[in-house]
Amino acid sequence: MVDGKNERQSSQDSFRKPSPLNAQPSAINPRTSSRLMRPPTGGDLRVPTQAGCSTLGAGGYRNKVVLKPGHSALDWSELSARRGTQGQLVTGITKLVTDPEIQQLNNPQALMALQHNVPSFKIYPPIKITKAQLQKHSTAEDCWCLLNQRVYCISSYLDFHPGGAEILLKTAAGKDATALFNKYHRWVNYERLLETCLVGVYVP
Repeated sequence: MVDGKNERQSSQDSFRKPSPLNAQPSAINPRTSSRLMRPPTGGDLRVPTQAGCSTLGAGGYRNKVVLKPGHSALDWSELSARRGTQGQLVTGITKLVTDPEIQQLNNPQALMALQHNVPSFKIYPPIKITKAQLQKHSTAEDCWCLLNQRVYCISSYLDFHPGGAEILLKTAAGKDATALFNKYHRWVNYERLLETCLVGVYVP
């Protein structure tokens, strides 16, 4: 009887899972443990991005820069909203009033609104901008770009761009940036992001 009881006890013990507190650590292979536990070298902790998720560098990694304090996405949202009600975010706009080509293309009331310092994004019908005008605004202080037939002034936004100002000045200043934007940022609602930076609509 004792032997039978011992047998049943032994059988039950074999099916019992060890308690996590009493479990013994498994043996670690010394050949692989150092490789598995070794921290990354070079201090470069880059995370692969999803397709179209940011400015891409070589190797498909996100190529972000360290933004200045007070230049987060939330800061930009607050600034653009404030400027939208208080004044103009668009640089170089007053020169349009005296441009003969712009005068010929545009509604006189729209030009009059510009003369009275009405922010350009509030003017309807929107100011019509030509390629020649777009190309004149290609510096950091006066930077316009074209996105899907809309012209935006991105001078104020340069320092808020996660990929840095330099890449925008190189690829977008005074140019049609639609193809590059759609390649890397097609998920971004640029109409909302740059709402108060609208200069007008593009006329080929």
